[in-house]
Amino acid sequence: MSDYYSKEYPQAIDAEVWLLGGILQDPKSLSEVSLILRNGTEFYLEKHQAVWNAMVALTESGSPIDVMTIADVLEKNGKLALVGGKDYIFSLMESVPSAANVDYYAEMIRSKYILRNLIFSSNETIKESLEPTANTEEVLQSTEKRIFDLVSDQVKENAEALSKVAMDFLNKLAMRQHGLLSGCPTDFKDLDNLTNGLQKTDLIILAARPSMGKTALALNIAANAAKQNKTVLFFSLEMNAQQLAIRVLSSEAEIDQSRLRHGKIDTETIHFLLAKSKEMADMSLFIDDSSEVRAFDLISKCRIFKRKHNNNLDLVVVDYLQMMKINGNSENRAVGVAENSRMLKVLAKELQVPVLALAQLNRNVENRPTGGRPQLSDLRDSGSIEQDADMVWFIHRPAKEKEKKGKDAYEIPEEEKREAHLIIAKHRNGPTADIRLEFHGEFTKFKDHRFTPVQHPDDTFSGAYQ
Repeated sequence: MSDYYSKEYPQAIDAEVWLLGGILQDPKSLSEVSLILRNGTEFYLEKHQAVWNAMVALTESGSPIDVMTIADVLEKNGKLALVGGKDYIFSLMESVPSAANVDYYAEMIRSKYILRNLIFSSNETIKESLEPTANTEEVLQSTEKRIFDLVSDQVKENAEALSKVAMDFLNKLAMRQHGLLSGCPTDFKDLDNLTNGLQKTDLIILAARPSMGKTALALNIAANAAKQNKTVLFFSLEMNAQQLAIRVLSSEAEIDQSRLRHGKIDTETIHFLLAKSKEMADMSLFIDDSSEVRAFDLISKCRIFKRKHNNNLDLVVVDYLQMMKINGNSENRAVGVAENSRMLKVLAKELQVPVLALAQLNRNVENRPTGGRPQLSDLRDSGSIEQDADMVWFIHRPAKEKEKKGKDAYEIPEEEKREAHLIIAKHRNGPTADIRLEFHGEFTKFKDHRFTPVQHPDDTFSGAYQ
């Protein structure tokens, strides 16, 4: 072990000299490397950090960069002697003939900086692990967070040629012409027609008051996607995996789930259920029913899952947002929910997967004269949920609202009891809409409305793109 500690930290002193000399040769090259080197801490030698910071300060003030101006800034900051005076700055300028390779030198410097930080991070892990009260999970989480922060801090050049972006769009258009979806299918015709499937990187919020069928709809979408050979990861923070499995079995077999729970089924039905369960065995639907899960935990779990399943992950479902563990105390709940919402969007973008997150609505919706029809302001705990989401969906069941206001269930016609609306209240990349569905509560199953023809977005589009 002592062999490792006897070695010097990773460094690229020559590259630091050549980089600073190149910028002195061509000050315009500073803007090119400032995306690679963020704040000067990447330099191993303190004097090189000081020269870099002086160059950046001059650029920000609109002043020229040369030996005299850099020396003047350093002298004002009391660091000219640290650097070695004007002579050292002049020697930097003479160290290279031109600024041709500054980006290469910058990459070398940053690479060594990352290796040094990995060493520092490992040292922190060692210290935490040696604590008598060390908790394995907490040490693993803090270690992963340090590495994740280091990776996230890197600026990457992500610009794409317009021609490539246009060609990607035309490929999606061609898929639509052949009746194919570019995103993950939900198997609800009007919804797929409106969204072209759930798109990669999108955060979709599905919100409703309790008992409206949020989990049922999310589970229906997850199962429908899995039946079409998509890989789905369902995080259930409220219900356990067996409860969800019963719901899926009830929905797929269309057998009242109360019969399944109480075992009131005959031999013929058991054989039918066994056949259905064999069909379900081919579905790539995975359930994680861990409780007390943080947003960072979800990201870690999804990364591991995607690697484990050969980079296959087509949909992530989180049931539900307000059940996720937050940092801080209850007074900061809105801040915590906002952070979790932001992290779910990070998850969607990083893993290139749609994330469907369920959320609660506040009680105001139940007292509204319009029959409890939800709107964006009803999202509970944090307005940032709406901001982070690419789409916001609401479930509205008029009969359920009538029951909550005291009307006896037997007085409501059966057809009206099944009436459900999926309100697309926000759609960042398309039109909003009100999609009619049917809810079969005994099976916890939503279906396309039988008497409503499928409408194309053009037929109902009001021009209100988000």
